[in-house]
Amino acid sequence: MKKYLVLIGAAILVMALVSPSMAQFTSWGHMEFQTVWETKRDLGTIGVTTTNSAKENWKQIAERFRFYLQYGDPKTVRAVIGFEADSTNWGEVRSSGTVTGGKMGAYTTDTTQLEIKHAYLDFVVPNTPISASIGLQWFGYGGRLFQSIDAPGVIVSANFAPHKLQAFWWRENDDENKYTYSVNDTYGLNWDMVQKTWNLNAFFAYKNDRYTGQLATLAAAARYIDNPWWGGVGGGFRPGNWNFSGQFVYNGGKRDYELGTTQDKDFQGWIAEASARYQLGPGMFLGLEGFYSTGNDTSKTDKFNIYTYPTSSEARSVFGNDRTVFYFMNASHIGYYHQIQLDPAGMWYGRANFEYSPVAWVRFNLNYMYLGDTSKGTPGTGTINSPVGARTDKDCDYIGQEINLITTFNIYKNFVYNVGVGYFIAGDVYDTATKSADNAWGVNTKMNYAF
Repeated sequence: MKKYLVLIGAAILVMALVSPSMAQFTSWGHMEFQTVWETKRDLGTIGVTTTNSAKENWKQIAERFRFYLQYGDPKTVRAVIGFEADSTNWGEVRSSGTVTGGKMGAYTTDTTQLEIKHAYLDFVVPNTPISASIGLQWFGYGGRLFQSIDAPGVIVSANFAPHKLQAFWWRENDDENKYTYSVNDTYGLNWDMVQKTWNLNAFFAYKNDRYTGQLATLAAAARYIDNPWWGGVGGGFRPGNWNFSGQFVYNGGKRDYELGTTQDKDFQGWIAEASARYQLGPGMFLGLEGFYSTGNDTSKTDKFNIYTYPTSSEARSVFGNDRTVFYFMNASHIGYYHQIQLDPAGMWYGRANFEYSPVAWVRFNLNYMYLGDTSKGTPGTGTINSPVGARTDKDCDYIGQEINLITTFNIYKNFVYNVGVGYFIAGDVYDTATKSADNAWGVNTKMNYAF
């Protein structure tokens, strides 16, 4: 009998020790699968080679997963670490036994290696509305028009409902010389105010570039230090069946050339968006949207007139969310790698869309977009058309039109399947002196399970 009592007592002791830990330990993540099937992706004029003709289809299967572990309590202190693994192409070729960055799907998958996405400490200052997050984390400000990046840095938040103020700092570069300490940092402030029928946002960020690492790789006349800044305001208003929203961001600052006689340049670009959405009935919406970004003006050699995103900003990855299947990236519904244009700077568009959910488990989103170019200049004097692969012998304004249907199937809770069918009518910005650009279409899908 004593033996059984000892065993029962030990079990109770183990449970007592483990239970608090388990209560503070949580995990979450998602897994997604993407297929891409597009015809004439190069529009017949972009990068045509003998091995990749305009008649061939672009075919791709990709996979990604993210997995997060948290220990602690968000109301006091917690530690978070996040992992990510990617396969840009199932069966992709690798050059070594271990795999990093987008090669998870290589044959013999058990030699792959995880990526560290996040690793940060998040805590609340006792008896105050102030909290801090320190480490490798996500910085997201200005929606799809400014910044979305994983980086090392610090975020300090002050919550005074309905106001929320954040001070942030992320580090882009460090040459690892502890004596010179040449680093590239961005500092900023963000303010949010959220009410039931309206919200406001404003932010400011300044990039203090003291990093000399890139200077050694450039010719003397091309060595420079960038010190741009961004200021943005936006908000939304939701009276009755209407939903209005908009945002404006200005990009100022300067590029200073360190050596040689190259003329310094000022950043003078801006970007803006505005939309209106009306609920016609249960599960039925009609929307109108406009977008504009300044483009290059090659006659102004002392200025960057085109709007400049922060370095490697992944805000561009979600720029086409709910909007496109073919032209811009729609990471949320279609995934990655399917777009022909990542950066929307130097462009404008008008969009109309109709959404309908006849039943709770399916949603149809029909979009029409007309796209134009805002860069200008004389051929031979610089970038006169903004899109990648655009013609350089003539200044053009017409990028094209896209018509698409994005259908979302909610199979189970947190398990969705998106199917996008899109047709792109190429504009004269993609023509050449001897050939008009071809139209293109695609059928792209994404399956996603969040857990």
